[in-house]
Amino acid sequence: MTDSPINKQTFLYRFLVSSRYRIARHILLLLAVAAVSLNQNIYTYGAKAELLDHYVYLAGFCTLISYVIVGYLHLYLLVPKLLLKKKYLVYILYSTSSVLLLILIRYVQEYWIFTSSGIPPVRSSYFNIVSILDSLSDFMLNMICITGISMTVLLKHWMIENQRVNQLEKKQIQSEVDNLKEQVNPSLLFNTLNRTAVLSKSEPQKAADMVLQLSQLLRYQLYDGARDKVLLNSEITFVNNYLALEKFYSDSFDYQIVPDKELTGVLIPPLLLVPIIQYALKKAGKQECRPSILLQVNRKGQQIVIICRFNDTDTPVIKELDGFNARLALLYPDNYSLSVTQDKDQGISTILLKLNTHGK
Repeated sequence: MTDSPINKQTFLYRFLVSSRYRIARHILLLLAVAAVSLNQNIYTYGAKAELLDHYVYLAGFCTLISYVIVGYLHLYLLVPKLLLKKKYLVYILYSTSSVLLLILIRYVQEYWIFTSSGIPPVRSSYFNIVSILDSLSDFMLNMICITGISMTVLLKHWMIENQRVNQLEKKQIQSEVDNLKEQVNPSLLFNTLNRTAVLSKSEPQKAADMVLQLSQLLRYQLYDGARDKVLLNSEITFVNNYLALEKFYSDSFDYQIVPDKELTGVLIPPLLLVPIIQYALKKAGKQECRPSILLQVNRKGQQIVIICRFNDTDTPVIKELDGFNARLALLYPDNYSLSVTQDKDQGISTILLKLNTHGK
């Protein structure tokens, strides 16, 4: 039984995104807000708590409610309507205003409680340097708390978007693989079967070899092609069968595959070498002389070097490999290099692909 994608995520991801943790998220937020409001009340009324009696509880309740209102105002209105829509200046204006209003309400509450209880307030004035510095400190503390709420929402939004992008990338990669299968299957299958029918009477052994290689080719596409990774040696065998069938059908080119002996256990995405071979076949088919294709696959530490040389008198068109390059960018972000060069004197083009497997 395989795990679903959500089960493979970290606990932080599940806690922030999954609906099953919604109540826990709100409880955690309320506890954080309660801690901040309690700290504010202890600082303001702690020295005269016994004298204020029940007013202390009233003050604590009012402070908590005001913090909850401002917190959820950011959570459900300011962040999704302004911050996530990149209206940064408007968001900063509303955030600053809400915090200033929060401080003003607390000062009004503080003044009313001390006046109603007949106890001299702890502040001699709300406009002296001490009160101003205290207000500034209070403002910064509240802004940090509000920023924390905003950052949590942004983190959740980023995680959801990141998962969506990953799913789109996987779909794009799979679409590219399916497209490669469609390119390999129909024409090659049709041509091979026609050629086999012709050879079945005159050269039955050759026809049997063609059917065997075709079966191996289709088996690889159906089973290994559906996996995320395959052995590089299996991919090379597939390319060899593919070229052999092309040569059986149209003996108009020569080819040679030279794999490194150190490729055991190396994994790559399926059908990764097919676009290179198809590009080489397309170019070689336009040559007047009998072309040849050489494919070398080497391993240098954590790097896989793939070199494909073929006869080509035309100027290489790198745009023809844009789809392949896009797939590589998704599979090996910042861990690959692809280039096409040409020796005009010898009429030979070279595709050079380097894959850093340590980044995967």
